[in-house]
Amino acid sequence: MFLNAPEMTEVIYGADNIISKTLQGLPELKKSLDGCYDSAGPSMVVTTEPIWKALNEVVKRGISMRYITDIGVENISYCKMMTENGHQLRHLPGIKTNFAIADRYEYMANIVLEKEKPLWQVLVSNVQTFVEGQQSVFDTLWNRALPAEQRIREIEEGVTPEFTERLTDPSEIQKITFDLVRSAKEEIKIIFSTVNAFKRQEHSGLMWLLQKTDPSVTVRILIPIAFELDEKMKRNFVNRKIEIRNFVNSSLKAIFTTLMVDAKLCFELEIKDEKDNSYDQVGIATYSNSNSALWTHTSIFETLWMQSRPNLSTNTRY
Repeated sequence: MFLNAPEMTEVIYGADNIISKTLQGLPELKKSLDGCYDSAGPSMVVTTEPIWKALNEVVKRGISMRYITDIGVENISYCKMMTENGHQLRHLPGIKTNFAIADRYEYMANIVLEKEKPLWQVLVSNVQTFVEGQQSVFDTLWNRALPAEQRIREIEEGVTPEFTERLTDPSEIQKITFDLVRSAKEEIKIIFSTVNAFKRQEHSGLMWLLQKTDPSVTVRILIPIAFELDEKMKRNFVNRKIEIRNFVNSSLKAIFTTLMVDAKLCFELEIKDEKDNSYDQVGIATYSNSNSALWTHTSIFETLWMQSRPNLSTNTRY
């Protein structure tokens, strides 16, 4: 890497040529090397011996070495080797891009990484407007990423990290709803804040899916007090021992559907109740395993449950 070199972009082919280019640039580093790799990246770095050796020499010179990758069970040993040798590493789940930036000046990106296999094609550029844009991307991802030490500890201790996702795609929202129901081992709790929300999920197949869950899974559903089940659904719910109660929906200030599974995951969907079909009614969904979100939704559910009564058309526990 030469700071006074003219701006240019080129593609380099072949593992030997790529390694040669990398080894030529590493001794020229003055301040930093920032890299962003998918989950195969750490194995590539560590098992490509000349590059691994050269990178460790760069660390010894006090150069800042920052890497973002997806740390999991399959690559944790390589990630630990990197952190133990002084490389700064952070975790970002699902990361797929693969690039590195030297001294905020030169950018190198490869097309594909395969586990424990060398690179075979990379793009190299020192066009400053482009490099500055990519550096901004890296800095944003770095600030969002989790320190490697914390992620490694989570994996080794079997701790599930907290997450909160916001979703807007109706098909993805419906898929996650069904997947959550299928995953239940102990209990399912659902609040439908309006009659239409219940009917639309009935049409989507959710009620049928609830009836097919393992009988050992407790299912409790809250629906508005004005709603009566039809006789067929009533029989199906009685056979499956699904308990359903009516609540006064004026108790809720928002229109939503909430699903909680095994006291571990919660899913809340904002509803546009004036719409005619399930896809049009979908607003923003929030999917989370955070303790605070679970506590809030569970508290709302149990309060409404205690204030509610069995569905008026049955007089029995479902």
